Amino acid sequence: MKQIAVMKVPERVVIPVTEPLVAIGDTVNVGQKIGESEHSSVSGEVVEISKLPNKNALSLVIKTSEDVSIEFQPKENPSPEAIKQILKEAGIPIELIPSEIVILNGTDEKPYVTANHALMLEYPDEILGGLKILMKATGASRGVIVICDSDPDVIKVMKASTKDIEIIPSKTTYVQCTEDLMKNAIAKGSKAMVSNIGIAKAVYDAVSLGKPLIETVVTVTGAKESQNVLARIGASLRSLIETCGGYSGEPTKIVINGPMSGTAQYTDEVPVTKGVYGVLVQYDGAMGEIRPCIDCARCVDVCPKDLLPNVLAISADNARFDVCVTYRLKDCVECGSCAYVCPSKIPIVQLIKYAKAEVEKKE
Repeated sequence: MKQIAVMKVPERVVIPVTEPLVAIGDTVNVGQKIGESEHSSVSGEVVEISKLPNKNALSLVIKTSEDVSIEFQPKENPSPEAIKQILKEAGIPIELIPSEIVILNGTDEKPYVTANHALMLEYPDEILGGLKILMKATGASRGVIVICDSDPDVIKVMKASTKDIEIIPSKTTYVQCTEDLMKNAIAKGSKAMVSNIGIAKAVYDAVSLGKPLIETVVTVTGAKESQNVLARIGASLRSLIETCGGYSGEPTKIVINGPMSGTAQYTDEVPVTKGVYGVLVQYDGAMGEIRPCIDCARCVDVCPKDLLPNVLAISADNARFDVCVTYRLKDCVECGSCAYVCPSKIPIVQLIKYAKAEVEKKE
């Protein structure tokens, strides 16, 4: 059974770029470099360069036509330094550091996100190939993939595909393992780098196929048909949701990535970017009513960084950002554990993100 649906080419894409390499009126092809580390995910004409919908960065608006791809150039047995350059040119957001172990986080934020599950079932060999490329680039002698123990089908497929990569089942239920926790549990003091399944697949594509990062797998939940979709970078959330049958009612909120640690969007015209792995559409009453904090301290009990999430959230909600800083605001890794267990349904992570943004403005 196919795990990932492929969305049709959208009528237009909006791709944020650091520095445009093309101008309005130019024709671009699939895979063509259009920014310092960005590539076109479609063929078409550049019709606009603006700061909308992301007011913090320029975006290229491309009106699409029939797909025409540039010729991808795979690399044969590249050196570690060559791999680093290939990944940079391909626009893959990863920092390669000298390591003894490379760990891939294959857990999902179930039930809302299952992209890793789908990727490992459809592309086990490519993911393992990407991990081995990362090991070569970082000098690591050990490769590990962490998979939820509730995914026996994935564990079986991945173990059948390799004998020299460790597959470690995790008791994670909803919240993804944080990088620090994974390093502490697996590396035990050794130098380690943590990445994810989607990046490993992109690394394989870049090195073995010569293909830049122009598409990503996104779990869409809350549309008429919840499913994993291979989406073009720059496609709007609306077009992604339409691929899944459209809305099943009047949406009240659209959240990018997990509901506990993700970010609510102000419009469904926001584009899919490289960091998007989930889209959750919410309707009235779907997540329960937000109530005042009852001081149960459940958020404190589950925080992997030993913070006081309740204090941070309440302080942020009251614009007491000085208090947030005092209570180690920047140490929060935004894992979502606190919001997940909160009986009052307080959007703790969103409030913490808000506080971080306000503190950053003043620095």
